[in-house]
Amino acid sequence: MSSASDRLTNESLADIQGFITSGYGHLRSAAYLFIRMNDAVGGKHWIRALEPSISSSRPWPVDARGQKTRPASAVNVAFTAPGLAACGLPATALCTFPTEFQEGIAAPHRSRILGDTDESAPASWEIGGPDREFHAIVLMHAEDEPGLERMLGDQRALIGQSGGAVTEVPGTLQRGYRPETDAEPFGFHDGVSQPRIAGISGQGVPTGEFILGYENHYGLIPPTPVVPRDLDPAGLLSTLANPYHAQGAWRDFGRHGSFVVYRKLRQDVVGFWAFMKEEAIRAGRGADPAYMVWLASKCVGRWPSGAPMVLSPAQDDPRLSDSDDFLYASDADGLACPLGAHVRRTNPRDVIKPYPQAQSLSMSEAHRVIRRGRTFGPSLFDPGLLREPSTDASRRTLLDLVDDGQPRGVHFFCVNASIRSQFEFVQQTWCNNPRINALRDNKDPVAGDHGGEGQPASHMIIPTRSGVARTAALPRFVTVRAGAYLFMPSLTALRFLASRELNT
Repeated sequence: MSSASDRLTNESLADIQGFITSGYGHLRSAAYLFIRMNDAVGGKHWIRALEPSISSSRPWPVDARGQKTRPASAVNVAFTAPGLAACGLPATALCTFPTEFQEGIAAPHRSRILGDTDESAPASWEIGGPDREFHAIVLMHAEDEPGLERMLGDQRALIGQSGGAVTEVPGTLQRGYRPETDAEPFGFHDGVSQPRIAGISGQGVPTGEFILGYENHYGLIPPTPVVPRDLDPAGLLSTLANPYHAQGAWRDFGRHGSFVVYRKLRQDVVGFWAFMKEEAIRAGRGADPAYMVWLASKCVGRWPSGAPMVLSPAQDDPRLSDSDDFLYASDADGLACPLGAHVRRTNPRDVIKPYPQAQSLSMSEAHRVIRRGRTFGPSLFDPGLLREPSTDASRRTLLDLVDDGQPRGVHFFCVNASIRSQFEFVQQTWCNNPRINALRDNKDPVAGDHGGEGQPASHMIIPTRSGVARTAALPRFVTVRAGAYLFMPSLTALRFLASRELNT
């Protein structure tokens, strides 16, 4: 429920980086540039040169016909904790950031709770692991690949002007895109069920769950990163109003910023569909593509078109592909959408056993994240075939999938005001927990950390009217190839980082 404290003025929106409030859905090409700052003064010069190009959340202009004029490109930037230190933010300010951000995603105890072990361990990551640290990420979005190449050239030119004070981490450039089909590599429609931010989209999740400086789900303004007032003699940052620090001489560094989690998730598409095929045979159905798609949809919780199983339990219905206005009370036992399905775990809505409906809705809202991601790697098959699994083309595709050796998956980004109570909670307590919703040995079938050394087997449990179907032990379908905890500052905070007043 929105309130007066949620309302964002155009001036406030102009201070918030656009990546926080927009998925840039019309900008289908993306690239992510990983930066190291080798000298604090040079880092400041780079930030100063970069800041004018940063895209804000200012409302897009409207033409005479009432149509929004959408930007042809977008640039945003976020920093790791070592990155903020590298550009001069002192320990007295860094210690006011949340512990999980200071420690970083690759800290050993964080890897354990996130399931980043074995093949997903940070030691083997392409970027973000203990031997592949970086300081900042520049996120670029463009309408097409030629436009993206021009943006990349411009950003590399800015880096080159630093004379070596700022460098691109060699061999780490990541590229992504939004497929024309809007399907992720397993073949399911992606990007559905995004929370709306109150104050931007009318009614929605309280602003403070995603943007620092505003009330959160509990009606509180969460603690924010701060800097000593004597480091900001020019008064770039606003005076701190948060009661947690009201007695100190502080400036509000966090206001209008947010935390961003990055994970490069590689998907084993052939392994995923091979498992569905083996399960169809084990169930006595033979190598039946229709059963394979049904089982995969039960694991996801939506049909390939995106239609929620709770609204269309018997078959796919593309008319419902973007439907998100539903609850689970009518399906409390999971006969339509299993209790352990991926989408039901990551957003349980009104059914979190054993809690009543109102409390379940409240708990779900308190742990939402906003996903901002792009696919990488070419599609292995036409996802449209999954909507008609009984055709010869679908049969040939699903039964004869062969790995082409090319990596594919999703660059997962999420925006949250609290990494611990939002992203980490969802990953640890809802995805990797085999006992959620009165289940016993059923982790998230799609994104769970199945098959780890020393772990008990995990299975997909599917309630039916004649009993319970239980799959064989689930292998791990998604592995982590890169990751980071990042802070995306406001444009005001960026100017502060670039200021000469900040001692280095």
